[in-house]
Amino acid sequence: MFGIILLLILLAQATLSYALFEFQNPLLIVLGIIQLVLFFGSMMIMMRAIRNRKTTDYRRGFNAFGVMIASGVPALGFFLFGIIYLITGIAFIEYIGFGVTICMFFAILAGIIWGRWNWKTHTIELPFENLPEDSDGLRIVQISDIHVGSFFNKYGKVEKAIRQINQLEADFVFFTGDLVNNIAEEMLGWEPIFSQIQAKKGKYSILGNHDYGDYVPWEREETKDANLTKLIAIHKEIGFTPLLNEAVELKPGFWLLGVENWGTAPFRQSGKLDETLENVPSDSFKLLLSHDPSHFDEQVVQKTDIDLTLSGHTHGMQFGIERFGIKWSPVSFRYKKWAGLYQVGKQFLYVNRGFGYLGFPGRVGIYPEITLIKLRRSN
Repeated sequence: MFGIILLLILLAQATLSYALFEFQNPLLIVLGIIQLVLFFGSMMIMMRAIRNRKTTDYRRGFNAFGVMIASGVPALGFFLFGIIYLITGIAFIEYIGFGVTICMFFAILAGIIWGRWNWKTHTIELPFENLPEDSDGLRIVQISDIHVGSFFNKYGKVEKAIRQINQLEADFVFFTGDLVNNIAEEMLGWEPIFSQIQAKKGKYSILGNHDYGDYVPWEREETKDANLTKLIAIHKEIGFTPLLNEAVELKPGFWLLGVENWGTAPFRQSGKLDETLENVPSDSFKLLLSHDPSHFDEQVVQKTDIDLTLSGHTHGMQFGIERFGIKWSPVSFRYKKWAGLYQVGKQFLYVNRGFGYLGFPGRVGIYPEITLIKLRRSN
């Protein structure tokens, strides 16, 4: 999918550059040259930075990615109008294309400056017939995909979000994976910040695909294993109980299941759901933490009696629209269930849009999320 998007951007670049140079206006020619230099220059810097994945400082690569998106993606807004203009020669169509391009540029700029720090609290209330009576009204906060290495030591920004979490007065806080981008050392200095997350009855976590260090060229397998062991220890240090294909009874008749990452190819499939369910009574209420939402369709729905699954992983691609009754993101081409609440029969899936960001240092239309889930016992 990334290759197709990149090809479209390159075609759009060619169309926009032609339109700018066609005017033979010195100012527009200079603007066109600057735009091309920024786009291709940032792309080269980003590709070089990607090669050095075993790092805790992602500034150079992420900032270059931001410049590439801000300078390149708005050209997509001009593409269709530019093609129509080239065919028809109607200048008004071309001007509309320029207007759309300018609007997209400022939207992306706002996403970088403001959107990535604009945490939204999404509140949902879910009824269940088999929810234990003493769990009626239980308040659960879900966060996912922190990607702490992307925050570039902006401690104050993140503390604001943690205060937002604590104001929800959660009984339980569940974290559904991807604490880091690649390596455990990204968490150094952040432990006191994330230790501030409060829950009345407990905090539990699972691993996401980025937590295993699979995207780092380790010299030895032992070093990779030690990195994962260290990251699991950090989960405990900040007050979370990591569940690694494990089940725990939170209250009589209320079981929490946590599996390791399970995603469709090419993602890791370490989750062992059958093993996790082994000692869980069939008549109990079951809540599953599973990082990748594709796990729900592949192994959960209509194959188990799990009542509620909480996932993350998609980030809503950090770009899309959720307004005026429209809900769309390019990630919907890859994941049918990519953000928010889904129901199949009596089974629910909630996909959190992510607490942090990865790669592109911004969020446009799809903002970072803190989820408050209120459980109700239905008659």
